[in-house]
Amino acid sequence: MTKRQHYRPVYAKTRWARWRHRIGWLLVLVVVIGSVWGGLLWLRWRSNAVVSGFDVRGVAVSQNDGYLDFAALQNDGLKFVYLHATQGASYTDDNFSSNYERIVGTGLGVGVVHTFSFSSTAAAQAAYFEKTVGDSVGNLPIAIQVQYYGDYTDKTIAVRKSRAKLKALVTTLTQDYDRACVVWSTPAVAKQIVKPALKHTALWLDTAKTHQQGQRVMFMHYSDRAVYRQNGTRQEFTGVLFNGSTEAFNKVVAQGLN
Repeated sequence: MTKRQHYRPVYAKTRWARWRHRIGWLLVLVVVIGSVWGGLLWLRWRSNAVVSGFDVRGVAVSQNDGYLDFAALQNDGLKFVYLHATQGASYTDDNFSSNYERIVGTGLGVGVVHTFSFSSTAAAQAAYFEKTVGDSVGNLPIAIQVQYYGDYTDKTIAVRKSRAKLKALVTTLTQDYDRACVVWSTPAVAKQIVKPALKHTALWLDTAKTHQQGQRVMFMHYSDRAVYRQNGTRQEFTGVLFNGSTEAFNKVVAQGLN
């Protein structure tokens, strides 16, 4: 007698294939969600680690940040704000004057930023800064931001000329305002231009290596996504840390008030 063979219906195989396909995609989705969640947790941990131990936190703001409620920012834990003011010998931040008028009524430390120009002379930049800013320099060191832009790169700039120009600008502003300056740059720009030109001027570095900086580094720009509350919303800012204690910061402010 011939043994009867049992066959599974074709639709049963098709149904199992569909389930395997769905389970496969479900596993992929679980892995993707887990990776994203893990990445977000790592970024949060890294962000917290960068600012951990630094009690004096601030931001640098410009016209791009819109109208700001500085009292609200202070209530959210900020200790100081740097206002972008001028650039080169012809550009002024649209919100500088109004920002300064509103921030002086708070208890925040206040500083102003001039963005260095490779194409304008030191004398022209200093004159424009002094004409535009006047006595509205706050109580923190005057910040001069040096960064490559446009056709001015580490390969194309006249290095010695740029160093001399930066030194002349810092010297002029320091003498005219009887106020120290701090130079804001990346570590690469600091190495090529700032440090060879200025042996003792305080530094402000773009860096997330906040726990590895020496005493010469006064400020650290650690993030462009530092979140603070103002006007009832959460907003991202250029986050800045003071490289020192609250007591040391208060001394810097006191020097600016003298």
